Amino acid sequence: MLPTVSIVIPTYNRASFLEKCLLPLLQQSYPLERYEVIMIDDGSTDDTVSRAQTLVRGWPGVFRLLQQANAGPASARNTGLAASTADIIAFVDSDCAVQHDWLNELVTAIGASNADGIGGPIIGGDIDNWVARYLEAVKFYRHRVQHGQVDYLVTTNTAFKRAALLAIGGFAADSPDVWAEDVDLSFKLKAAGYTLAVTNAAPMIHYGTLNTVRALINKLYIYGRGNAMRSASWGADRTPAIELLRHLGAVCVAPWIALRRTHGAGIIDKFSFWPLIMIEHTAFAFGLISGLIKRPRTAHNVHTFNAR
Repeated sequence: MLPTVSIVIPTYNRASFLEKCLLPLLQQSYPLERYEVIMIDDGSTDDTVSRAQTLVRGWPGVFRLLQQANAGPASARNTGLAASTADIIAFVDSDCAVQHDWLNELVTAIGASNADGIGGPIIGGDIDNWVARYLEAVKFYRHRVQHGQVDYLVTTNTAFKRAALLAIGGFAADSPDVWAEDVDLSFKLKAAGYTLAVTNAAPMIHYGTLNTVRALINKLYIYGRGNAMRSASWGADRTPAIELLRHLGAVCVAPWIALRRTHGAGIIDKFSFWPLIMIEHTAFAFGLISGLIKRPRTAHNVHTFNAR
């Protein structure tokens, strides 16, 4: 018998994206009686809730809309995990869209790999400006794989065995302002003996691509700060000091990165990406420094749900 699946979607002020996100999830080829959709509204102030209710009206499957005060995506995912009794938890971001066979392909891939967690491809949508073209060229939104082994999965397009998530306590959710919960989850799973894999099947289009330099700086600064504040248990090769050296090194070799790692970009774009590479890695480095300063006063790996 096919495993049961809960598709968990954290959302915050995403009313304009919901049609692209929700409607394909209601039309999956996976048997209707074997999956449900759980959307967690993380304190939206727009009409996300009413819009979602309208879109799912009349759908014969199981849709649950849970609401909570704003606490960040990690907390929202934990709320969905706590509400589920399914075999597998599939995570989707609310600014993404899937294909008709997405869930079937993802479940098939996790079964075939015998892994505890698996990630599918993330394809950029609305690639219509300089910053967005750069992020797509360097595959910024991707699962990290090194030397054939999964380093970590990006929760945007993933499925995990629910038992594995419960065993390690779900996502670290101590603060909505501290990110890198995807990385933290993957490292905790691997440290506990669970396995992760990636698949070329089950692609997802990500429409929430950063499209301004200011947004790029802010996001990378937050990523860097989250990495420093959550990295105490990640292992010797992921310490903030080593990460700082890596990112400062990337600033120094930005021309080489622009020419060699911006796949599919034309030569003019490659040269134009040079300053963006410097901006990206400099912002991350400053975030690391900020996180190092704050880390001694911050609680780590606090979880906010009770599983059934």
